[in-house]
Parts: sequence; structure tokens; C-alpha cells
Amino acid sequence: MPTIDPWERNIDWQLMIAFAHSNRAITHLTRAAGLTPGQPKILQYLTTHNGCTQKEIGEGCALDKSTIASLLSRMEADGLIVRRVRTDNRREACVLLTERGAALSHTAADNAAQVDEVALAGLSPEERAQLSDLMARVIRNLKAMGGAA
Repeated sequence: MPTIDPWERNIDWQLMIAFAHSNRAITHLTRAAGLTPGQPKILQYLTTHNGCTQKEIGEGCALDKSTIASLLSRMEADGLIVRRVRTDNRREACVLLTERGAALSHTAADNAAQVDEVALAGLSPEERAQLSDLMARVIRNLKAMGGAA
């Protein structure tokens, strides 16, 4: 097994590098499916949160308001989503997957699973579960910080 440089043990660095490699691989696969960066994450979120608000998508996908607004406008123009005024609150719109968006959400999920398999190669099912649990805790800790150190 190769020696690990002490710098590579820095969690912040590991998260950043893992994200960069994962994002690059997913972006390559999603572009082949005709999606732009950011869209797969929203499509996947909507598969379990269909009908949620733009704000909820931003919170669930860790994206800011302006990024969400431009992504959703593009996705609506591409026929991936529709926005409907909520019956219980006319000042809010809910975001819904179209048939095309739902179909592409499956493609996005398959692409993510493919990249996950590469990333997790050589890890046992127990190690994969442990990594997932630890990452969920790290994410909760960082969310609780609210983006401020």
C-alpha cells in the first residue's frame, strides 16, 4: 500500500479532492445525457421531494438562490420541470418533474451510482455503510455551523 502524505490526511483537503474528482466524472456522464452541471442533483432531489419549493431545493442541494433560480429556469425551458402556484400559498410555487425530467432523473441516478462504484471500489459493504454514516455526520456538523467558522 502506498505511503500517505500527512497533507493527504487533512479532512478538508480530502473532501475537496474527492468532490472535484467525483464532480468531474459525473459532469462528463451527465453532459453525454444532455444535462448541464447542477441539473442532475436537482432532478434526483425532486424524485423524493416532488412538489417542493425553490427554497427547499436550494437547502436540500446546498445551492444559493441565484444558482437555483437560473438552473430551474433552464430546466423549465428544457421541459424537465414545471412550476405551479401552490394552492395553500399563492405566493409560493412548487416545482414538479415532467415525464422527461423523471426519465432523466433515472439517468442521473445511474450516473451517480456508476461514479460511486468507482469511488468505493475495494471497500466492503460494512466500510461503505460506515463511510456513509460518517459523511452524514460530517455534513450535519457543517450545516449546523451555518457556513461560518
